[in-house]
Amino acid sequence: MFALDGKVTAPTAPCPTCAQPAARVHSGYRRTLADLPWATLPVCLSLQVRRFFCDTPSCGRRTFTERVPTVARPYAHTTTRASQAQCDTGLAQGGAAGARQLARQGLPGSRQTVLRRVRDYQPASQPAPRVIGIDDWAKRKGHTYGTIVVDLDRRCPIDLLEDRTSETVAAWLQAHPEVRVVARDRAEAYASGVTHGAPDAVQVADRWHLLKNLREAVEVELCQRPILPWAPPLPEAESLLPAAPVPPVLETTGTAHPLPAAETPSGSRADVARLARRAQRLAQYERARALRHQGYTWAVVAQQVGVRPRTLRYWFARACFPERKRRTGDRSGLDPYRAYLWQRWEAGEHSATQLWHELRAQGFRGSYRGVARVLAPWRQRKTGRQRRPATAAAPTPPAPPALTARQMA
Repeated sequence: MFALDGKVTAPTAPCPTCAQPAARVHSGYRRTLADLPWATLPVCLSLQVRRFFCDTPSCGRRTFTERVPTVARPYAHTTTRASQAQCDTGLAQGGAAGARQLARQGLPGSRQTVLRRVRDYQPASQPAPRVIGIDDWAKRKGHTYGTIVVDLDRRCPIDLLEDRTSETVAAWLQAHPEVRVVARDRAEAYASGVTHGAPDAVQVADRWHLLKNLREAVEVELCQRPILPWAPPLPEAESLLPAAPVPPVLETTGTAHPLPAAETPSGSRADVARLARRAQRLAQYERARALRHQGYTWAVVAQQVGVRPRTLRYWFARACFPERKRRTGDRSGLDPYRAYLWQRWEAGEHSATQLWHELRAQGFRGSYRGVARVLAPWRQRKTGRQRRPATAAAPTPPAPPALTARQMA
């Protein structure tokens, strides 16, 4: 350990109560301060300080010890720069980890000391925000949301609000009247909150939401067209081979048609986009039925409608327009059977068909393709090589497939 001696030589010292200079010395003593280490060796600073008489009649303090604010705070046992080092380490690594790191560097201290430095930390005051951005953030996705406020000049968050209601946003803006520009998404709650909380502020729609809204608008517009302009030309029905017999298809019920404009729910833009996609699929379904009844083959119908032939067969195998089920989560239906699949794989059963039949007997309702997709990486690790594409003669380039409205948007 290195020991350094120091002494204050100023002739006078200001009284901490009345701030009047005092020159009459009462006594002196030494303060022992822990300083920053030198080459990982602890350094101890022994500082000689004096006690002065305060001769101001109106001051209630009779004696005081001279302060050294550039070296250490009153009553502290650590220099200011050593305390700052403990605080910075605690902010970065925490209490226990920060104490271990400081001990390795030659500045020992307990985790309580590091945490106390963190609790006493007071960041420097920042300028009042003038240009901010507000958006929602998920505490629990799909259930609980709050609002984050970002200072766009300094590019850092400055506050988190408990919810995303207009009242909360308006109250925050009223408490910060210096805000002049607010960048936000196009939610009605934020628009109303900014209008009431900062009526003189300029409201800016951020770029990401503008592009998102443009894509949704293009998708909704394209979904209104049953025949998309980029579909390949339809060949003449007389020049085609006789088509396979059309499976019997019952007439679609009234629930399969799009909701009238008056019955469309006034929900979020996501609901509007979902209804638009459903309308597009319904138009494709009805056009596919019409083309099949005219005698066109599966390939031609699939090329015109913009879906795969397998999807067409799935549609025609149903009695009415197949509605899509809403997802309830990210959990796959195969997840409960993964442990069984791995057990059978380790036992030597590597046939995807056999394993699929075994899972079907246990209640699995998924397809063979889902089981094969899970087994594919296991099979590649077993063989130790990646699957190579089969070499074949270059076929004639097919006609460009029709794009869906969502792909085009």
